Amino acid sequence: MRLNTKLLFMKFFISFGIFLFILNSCGSDDGEITLTPDNNKYEWTIPKENLTGSFKPFSLAINPVLIRASDVKSISDESLVAMVSFGDEIRVYPYKYISVYESVNDFFDDNNIAITYCPITKSSLCFNRNFKDEIFTLRASGYLNNENVIIHDENSDTFWSQMRIECVKGKFAGETIDTYNLIETTWKTVRENFKNALVFTNTSIANKNSNISKNKDGNIEKSEKVFGYFNSTQKINRKIIIYRYNNFVDEIQLFSKISSGNNIITVGSNEKHFISSYINNENLNFIAIQDQFPIVMKDENDNIWNVFGVAVSGPRKGEQLKSPASFVASWWAWDLFYDDFIFTD
Repeated sequence: MRLNTKLLFMKFFISFGIFLFILNSCGSDDGEITLTPDNNKYEWTIPKENLTGSFKPFSLAINPVLIRASDVKSISDESLVAMVSFGDEIRVYPYKYISVYESVNDFFDDNNIAITYCPITKSSLCFNRNFKDEIFTLRASGYLNNENVIIHDENSDTFWSQMRIECVKGKFAGETIDTYNLIETTWKTVRENFKNALVFTNTSIANKNSNISKNKDGNIEKSEKVFGYFNSTQKINRKIIIYRYNNFVDEIQLFSKISSGNNIITVGSNEKHFISSYINNENLNFIAIQDQFPIVMKDENDNIWNVFGVAVSGPRKGEQLKSPASFVASWWAWDLFYDDFIFTD
């Protein structure tokens, strides 16, 4: 009787082992790497009550094949897009296509970038994927912080809060990642002014909705999208300078503010739906240029600058102004992440 019992146990373990082997041999049909859940070696640096979701990485979007703006036919004029420029090349990432991935890894003009877009907070940023001695490949992790996307780099196993611009779990916890200038505008602005730009579409690689509400006293509606930049790279006493699209009543309008010792020029247009900020280290006087978009401003030394902060003529031709960390997001999302704001009248 004891022998029969042993035989039964042996058969059970052999059968169970075969079952596990077959189960582990089954892969996904799309050929993507199946990621294991993040380990518990590191703790989250953000409050657990602000963390939702689970580790379910989105589809990987890397090195997309882009097409000319003049060849794109399926985007409505009012659709919002992100524009990035290095050198003479402009690339456009419509939100309707980024939202499938929430992070698109691209490379051009020797820059490794990731365009991230969170459909819930409606925030988009351009991250520098070069970090220390590593090149990140960033994808939406499935986790949210205050309803905002958390992106993940597999090789370093680090998690980054988009709107905090900071590692919130992993060996780089508490460190910030560099960003590049990104301009949000409409497809109409692209179609009329940047016909040779390269565009990320639904064919570049092989919508989410939210009823989030948050009351806020003051004049800004919780769902309104506003632009903000950080007046300092330091977290202590850092303030967010907020601009609303209706601050820009002229076709092109400039604002100048001194922030933590830096002179910041902010240029924008409600009509063309864009706002962008640049660091004016030489404290030059700038004036807005009308009716010549994408040219938007001129300085006292006769340098002419386009919407990307690139000098297209003048003594500094070819130079590009640096930008403070900045992005556009829904007001309720800004208000969840940060406390100290300066509003532009």
